[in-house]
Amino acid sequence: ATASRALNGNPSVSEELVQRVFSAARSLGYPVNGRAKKNIVFIMPGVSNTYYSTTVTGVLDVVQPLGYRVQIMLSKSKPELELACLQEACSPDTAGIIIAPVTNSDPRQAAPGLAGIPMVVTGPRYLAEGLIHVHLDNTEAAYQSTRYLLRLGRKNIAFVIYYWTNRVLNYQDFIEEYNTSDHGCFTAYDRYSGYCRALREAGLEIDPSLLAFGGFSYESGYACARRLLASGADFDAVIVPNDRCGVGFLNLLQEQGFRVPGQVSLVCLNGDLISKIVSPTLTSISSSDYEIGRRSAQQLIRLIRGEPAQDVQIDANLSIESSTQYIL
Repeated sequence: ATASRALNGNPSVSEELVQRVFSAARSLGYPVNGRAKKNIVFIMPGVSNTYYSTTVTGVLDVVQPLGYRVQIMLSKSKPELELACLQEACSPDTAGIIIAPVTNSDPRQAAPGLAGIPMVVTGPRYLAEGLIHVHLDNTEAAYQSTRYLLRLGRKNIAFVIYYWTNRVLNYQDFIEEYNTSDHGCFTAYDRYSGYCRALREAGLEIDPSLLAFGGFSYESGYACARRLLASGADFDAVIVPNDRCGVGFLNLLQEQGFRVPGQVSLVCLNGDLISKIVSPTLTSISSSDYEIGRRSAQQLIRLIRGEPAQDVQIDANLSIESSTQYIL
């Protein structure tokens, strides 16, 4: 009876015992996925970004030993595809959903049946009441990065603002939405808050001419650097959303004869392998992608079993590399 309850996802069986039952079932060739809901859906913008490929690895390492499958659905950063993914995920086979949203909508509104499916949100700090959120401390990430650049003597720090979608492309629209209840729905606002806090602590005003609106890709970083230079903005440092964007920004600067870090210091708010293999190597907030995936899966399993779950905030840690240095 205990084995039956474990195989069918009954929350009365402890996680340790569930793992033992599934291990024994697999060794005996018993079909462990036959009757229980064993499908976990992960809805994400894409898989080419190393952030999500690493995050899903963290999810898999938690749920596969428990007999769950992971089905990846791609929103491709399009709100209409995100809606379609949620509607498709509302299936009798779905045990739970992890979503990395590109919109600020409550995902449970996409289909009536979603209200009964356990769900975890990864990325934003807050999307809707009653959902579990797992995220990096993005305010602290940007605050640490900006404060570090200020300590190096950099005063004119450019900042690349981004969304998964082309939501906001100018400062006025950005500030209007920044001051609304949507603040916690997008990491861009939390990171901007940390950036502003560090500048104000140093007695500096926010300069809108140092803000660029872009995205996460190499091409976006390259284009943002081109626009900032063409605008005549005087900057001696820049903070970008991730290392792909950072390499694009770096290459344009180097093509135009700027020395990095001699004339411009560069920091990425998320860095992985790419930040370590370019020259100069990129100062970055250390990747927490795997941990975010692992913790998201842990909280989702708790929800599936009817156990209490909680929001999780991952600490930000700055890794110093060659793209930053003191002004001589």
